Amino acid sequence: MRGSGQTEKQKVCASCKRALPPGALFCGFDGTRVDDGSEAKANGKEQKQCATCGKQFPAYAQFCPNDATKLTEMKPAAATPEPPKPSPFAAPPGFAAPQPAQNPSGANTPVPNAAEPVAPKDLTDTAPPIDEELARSGDFGKEPRKPTQMAEIFEEDQGLFHNLIGKKIEGKYEVQSILGEGGMAIVYKAYHTKMERLVVIKVMQGWLLSNKNAVERFERESKTTAKLAHPNIVTVFDYGVLNGKEPYLVMEYIKGESLGDKIARQGALPFATAAGIIIQICRGLQEAHSVGIIHRDLKPDNILLQDRSDRPDWVKIVDFGISHLVQGAKRLTKTGKMVGTPEYIAPEQLKDKPLDIRTDLYALGIILYETLTGRVPFEGESAEGILMKHLLEPPPPLSMHNDDFAEGTPFDAIIAKALRKEPDERYQTATEFRLDVEEALNKVLLKRNSK
Repeated sequence: MRGSGQTEKQKVCASCKRALPPGALFCGFDGTRVDDGSEAKANGKEQKQCATCGKQFPAYAQFCPNDATKLTEMKPAAATPEPPKPSPFAAPPGFAAPQPAQNPSGANTPVPNAAEPVAPKDLTDTAPPIDEELARSGDFGKEPRKPTQMAEIFEEDQGLFHNLIGKKIEGKYEVQSILGEGGMAIVYKAYHTKMERLVVIKVMQGWLLSNKNAVERFERESKTTAKLAHPNIVTVFDYGVLNGKEPYLVMEYIKGESLGDKIARQGALPFATAAGIIIQICRGLQEAHSVGIIHRDLKPDNILLQDRSDRPDWVKIVDFGISHLVQGAKRLTKTGKMVGTPEYIAPEQLKDKPLDIRTDLYALGIILYETLTGRVPFEGESAEGILMKHLLEPPPPLSMHNDDFAEGTPFDAIIAKALRKEPDERYQTATEFRLDVEEALNKVLLKRNSK
């Protein structure tokens, strides 16, 4: 608490130009550092920096809200030693000053830091991609908050970015650990004390709370996913708000791994395994598409493989955070803003054309290719290079990555059709896609059995 007799200079965020309280270290709207670092150092607070945009953020932050880059800890600047002050007394002749004791090793032995637990990869929102509007939007409401209001908010929000581990939410969710963090939310594992089961709680990132679009998108994810009652889509149990301002979503806990992790661990998957996964994804997508919902960011990291005793690799589709209703929904991204992950982007997403369910089927074709080869069809050193290949190049043949495909497989034709540049030439429904995959798998198995 600062003395009431002190008059402190008002601070302003260099990024969003919002007035901030005198004691603020970071902007509550976009996470930008607003002090010169001296106050943070005095309080012993470490900081992190984005290697892409160069902005600095609090120590709790994991990703940059502007470009989703993984943040790294800032190295403290080397202190410049002050020159020794001259003694007012001259040393008498022949006097030898005592030498300071030396470390036996000749150097200071650093005290090792306590080992920090490593959180597992985020299975629901692995470095989910955020569009430019969401990251940089200045739409924080018509009337900017007054400095007095901001001071009250900062005073109240000291716990906004707190660690929820060990705390209880709504008197029934005991938070156990952090599963991961993405550009839009922090994901916790918790225990439902009344139902006696594990759940996942997804809490919105604090610096997005003043962004009207971000809050709308998070709320829409809750409502959208809650509508989808299907065995191959993650189930939403609850929705609420922490501290009157932090929205959160409670979902079923999936014990297993993402398809992305499985491919990274095993490489190319067998025909039967790959086909079984794709068939389940098709069933889940068909349910979403039937109620007019497009996922728009379908990728292996958003496909969870549940570890079930009755059946391995049971598919659960997650993260409908940037999903879009085909009709009747308010668009939360401006025209020309790309939403999605470059390796799985459909050509029409780059041409500012209307999106429909065939956008998801293009991404599913990429996933099928990746499950069979361990590689995505379009690779490059930059996002721009990858996107140009989506627009201009056909997918490389499967045989390029596996000699076993040299004679061709029934899956080649499926991938070729799914990855057509024009949506009208692709599969038109997830059911049509599924039926062809089932037929291709049967042909492969019959051919093997006949040998």
